[in-house]
Amino acid sequence: MARFAFLSPVEWSDERISTPLPLRGAVSAVPTWNADGQAALTLDLRARLPGAWTPWVPLAAWGPGERRSLNGSAEGIALDTDIASFAEPAQALQVRVRDGDPRAIRALAAAAPGERNYLASRQPDEHSVDLIVPERSQYVKEGERGWCSPTALSMLLAFYARRFERGDWQLDVERVAAAVYDARYGGTGNWAFNMAFAGSLGLTAFVAYLDDFEHARRFLRQAMPLVISYSWRSGELDGAPLEQSDGHLAVLRGMTSHGDPILNDPAHPRMRAIYPRAQLERLWMEGSRGLTYVVVPHELAAAAVGLAQR
Repeated sequence: MARFAFLSPVEWSDERISTPLPLRGAVSAVPTWNADGQAALTLDLRARLPGAWTPWVPLAAWGPGERRSLNGSAEGIALDTDIASFAEPAQALQVRVRDGDPRAIRALAAAAPGERNYLASRQPDEHSVDLIVPERSQYVKEGERGWCSPTALSMLLAFYARRFERGDWQLDVERVAAAVYDARYGGTGNWAFNMAFAGSLGLTAFVAYLDDFEHARRFLRQAMPLVISYSWRSGELDGAPLEQSDGHLAVLRGMTSHGDPILNDPAHPRMRAIYPRAQLERLWMEGSRGLTYVVVPHELAAAAVGLAQR
C-alpha cells in the first residue's frame, strides 16, 4: 500500500517549519503544497532518517515572479525536480519557508509509492461510470509536443468549472502551461508545480500513489476524475496514439462495465479513448508506481484525502 500524508491547516513553529508529514519508511516521496494565488515563497525540505534529521535542502521557488525547482541535495537527501530521494528509509518530511509568508500555505502533502510487486486487480462486471470531462488536445501550439500534464490539468479544471459554476477555473491549455512552467527543469511536467497552480486557484490538489484501478474507481464513483502517469514501449498499449512514450499523463474519466479504463488522452486524435485494462494498469503501476493527480474543490477535499489514505 502506498504512503500518503496531508496537512490542512498547516501548523508552523517560530522558525517557519511545518509539522512533520509522516512517511513510515519511504525511500522516495513527492512533496506538494497549496498556497494562496499571489504568494511568493522559497521552500526548503528535510527528512527524518533513522537517528536524525537531514540538513535542509532547497526545494522550490514558487510565486508570480519565479517558478523554479531548486534541486537541493545534502547528506542523506536529494531532490530531482519533484521527487525527494533518501539514503535510508525516511520516517517524516518537514517543509521550511525560507522566504515568504508561511500563512499563505493552506495545505501540504507528501506521497510515497508502495513497495509490493504489481498484481493485476480484478475486473468486476458492474455498472459503468463515465464522467463528462471536457476534451482537450495537447497539440494546441505549433511545435509543442510535451504539454500532456497541463492539458490534463486544464481538463480537470474545466470539469469542476462546469460542475461548480466557477468561470475562473475555465482556463485554456496555453494559460495552464505557462503557469506550471518550471524555469530550471525547462518544461511543464513538474508534478508539484501542477498541483501548486491548481491550489493557487482555490482547489485542493495533491499527488497520490494509488494501488490499482479498483482504488481509482472509488474516486470515480464520487465524481472525481483523476490524472494518471504512465509510459509504454512499442506494442505495449493497444490503440496508443504514439508508438512509445517515456512519460505521459491523461485524465481517467471512467470505467466500462467490464472494467476497462476510459480516458481523455490529450495525445489521442479522438481524445476519448478506451484502453485494455490489464495493459494500462500494468504500465501505470510499473512505470510510475500508480502516480496520480488528485484535484478537487474544497467541498470534496475531505473525501478525496480519505480515499488517498485508504
